[in-house]
Amino acid sequence: MSGNNDSGTGELASSDMRKMTTKEPADLATLEADGAVREINRTARRASGRKPSRKTEGVQEKILDAAAKVFAQKGYQLTKLSEISDAIDLHVTALRYHFPTKDVLVEEMINSLTRELHMRLLATLQQLPPETCYRERIEAAAITYLNTTLQKLDYIAAHGNVINQVPEDVRERHFGLLNETNRIWRELMTAASVAGELRPGINVSLANQVLQGTLIWTREWYRPGGLTPTELAVQILDILFDGIAPR
Repeated sequence: MSGNNDSGTGELASSDMRKMTTKEPADLATLEADGAVREINRTARRASGRKPSRKTEGVQEKILDAAAKVFAQKGYQLTKLSEISDAIDLHVTALRYHFPTKDVLVEEMINSLTRELHMRLLATLQQLPPETCYRERIEAAAITYLNTTLQKLDYIAAHGNVINQVPEDVRERHFGLLNETNRIWRELMTAASVAGELRPGINVSLANQVLQGTLIWTREWYRPGGLTPTELAVQILDILFDGIAPR
């Protein structure tokens, strides 16, 4: 299932690549230590200029997880901070210490998964050998994408429920983050085309939209217990690269 690039260099074996991308990327621990993967308290007023402790990060994770569940059910306008704090037996004053307003909390909730995904994609691609063909790079990225997003379905549902309700400035900042992640996919597909790994004359922008749209849509129908996210990503890439007609 591997493609060939124009340089004629060797390729990473598909099975090895899949094992690699289902683990925590080797570079991710370093990225997390540097605060690059997830700056949990980035928008919280009280944490400005200092790195939160592990305990603080743990509390904020619980708050964000609870917020995702409530926002997914009730949307932005109808959700009260007290409902989120009650869900984890936390006094609303303690919640406000970490996230002073509902705007701050919802912005962190919708941005946190995007930042985590962005850095995991970068870490996955950085750990691949230089000779890895672009088809396998795209497959590795797809595996990382599904293994990240399909573990956070509450966040995905919440995102869909609040994105058109949040303040405009919150939405614009979020779309800026999304654009940075989307650029990773655009650059991969463009490079694959330049390397001759896509059909000559193909509309690369459209192909990228088909790839990303297919991956994104899995959140609507995926249910645990069937194919794993890794198996699903591999099959999606097989269909997109090789088609559904007999070979």
